[in-house]
Amino acid sequence: MYPAGHFLLAAVPLTAYTVARWHRLPSGPMVLLLLVATQLPDVIDKPLAWTFALLPSGRMLAHSLVISLPVLTVVVLLAARRSYGRYAMVFSAGYLSHIAGDFYPIVRLGTDYYFFPNLFWPVVAANPDRTPSFAAHSPDGLLSLAVP
Repeated sequence: MYPAGHFLLAAVPLTAYTVARWHRLPSGPMVLLLLVATQLPDVIDKPLAWTFALLPSGRMLAHSLVISLPVLTVVVLLAARRSYGRYAMVFSAGYLSHIAGDFYPIVRLGTDYYFFPNLFWPVVAANPDRTPSFAAHSPDGLLSLAVP
């Protein structure tokens, strides 16, 4: 999924919830936070894998539930203590929606999905990328930026 698709996957439900609950659109800071959260796993993993070759896959460290769930839990707990719990929840939802967007084939393929082990790295050995480069993953056209 491309960046716009990751953002829309989280922004549409957030907007619907905010409008239904408070009869207004999400605030600018909330949308900006969601934008950052939905892109962060790729901002961390892709350069580490495809530019610096520190990871075998661009869906590994920041895409792993074994790593991200404890980190997000700490973020939410610390933010809640400082009265920023709502922002931390939006951040966490956006971050996890990115992972869901990348791993949605699991619903159809189950454990046969090639990247399934990466979801549980480092407990399970990760599968490396078949084409580890930014050029290999560039969009085919403008429409593919928003629609996977």
